[in-house]
Amino acid sequence: MTENLLERFGRRLRLGMVGGGRDSVIGGTHLVAMRADGLCELVAGAMSVEPEVAVRSARAELIAEERTYLDYREMAEREAARADRIDAVVVATPPQLHFPVARAFLERGIDVICEKPLCRDFGEALELRDLVARHDRLFCVTHCYTGYPIVRHARAMVAAGELGAIRLIEGELCAGDQGVATEPEEPAKRHWRFRKDSMGTGAILGEVASHAHHIVTFVTGLKVTEVSAELTTFAERREVHDNSYVTARFENGARGRIWGSYVASGNDHGLSFRIFGERAGIRWDQEEPEVLWFKAPGEPARRIARGYDSLSPGAAAATRLRPGHPEGYALAFANLYSDLARAVMARSLGIPHAPYLERIPGVDDGVEVMALIDAAVRSHAANGAWTELPARPRR
Repeated sequence: MTENLLERFGRRLRLGMVGGGRDSVIGGTHLVAMRADGLCELVAGAMSVEPEVAVRSARAELIAEERTYLDYREMAEREAARADRIDAVVVATPPQLHFPVARAFLERGIDVICEKPLCRDFGEALELRDLVARHDRLFCVTHCYTGYPIVRHARAMVAAGELGAIRLIEGELCAGDQGVATEPEEPAKRHWRFRKDSMGTGAILGEVASHAHHIVTFVTGLKVTEVSAELTTFAERREVHDNSYVTARFENGARGRIWGSYVASGNDHGLSFRIFGERAGIRWDQEEPEVLWFKAPGEPARRIARGYDSLSPGAAAATRLRPGHPEGYALAFANLYSDLARAVMARSLGIPHAPYLERIPGVDDGVEVMALIDAAVRSHAANGAWTELPARPRR
């Protein structure tokens, strides 16, 4: 039981945060998620590159002045030297900073919770994976949609063979609200995700398509082996691509499509998947996350809802509320924090912690995403030619 694990550990997990301050889009979500189950507390932070914002953000979270930092390198050094050091750091910066920030803390023996995508490019991803292994640290990439109980149940259904051999896989995250469908008149107001110095012109593959890619590989357990990609820029004055179509071949011979977009005008979010096997298919929509649809040929569609005792152990472990009371995005995100916190506590207590890690995206998942991005960018440059993902040597 979580309560017993927390009681045995004797305290909440101490977290630090780099980025995620008052000027962050995603920071507030992390703050809600880390506190949802009472397993974590934020005690340190370098929460913005803007000193005034960093200080104001830390004060708002009741972080002590001596643990409020203006530079992540100073934070890593000083926290590592404390008797009450942080157990893990949350990296909520733009992706070009993920690698150096994560490295600074990994090298000092501190576990990492990192925003997606894992880093800037595939080379950094491999180096980061080596750092995690060398320093024997725990690492979570916040592909948060795999925290939904019903998504975890879909994974269990596929693993149990309820769909039969998987043939077709479709995942998409196609947004189109006002904030992403057009560019501001003034370049200075452009968000970092639309600046090519962040992850290059193919940044959309990391920012939104990475969620679509990761969720279908999480549910099916299958890796992409090669892709044919087309990247397009529709919005005027935009310096990066804002739509990506990636046709994919999977390791078992399945075929699929991964669509990422900022210009699907009218879509609020647009994450969904459809997976078809030889015997049945399933579909799920993030904007109706409590329900998974299962359909076999010649039979009525079956609506599978969250919260029932008949669901898989993985879904049950991610569920807090009884049926009919929606849990939603924030608690799905919180499942990643809670699973990692349990893993850290269990490891410290000398009891098995691997089962907690099986539920959450780790550094290997981040490497797979960066490999897909690498191949898709090369495929696009070759007019959509089929392109193999780069080799991901095993550790």
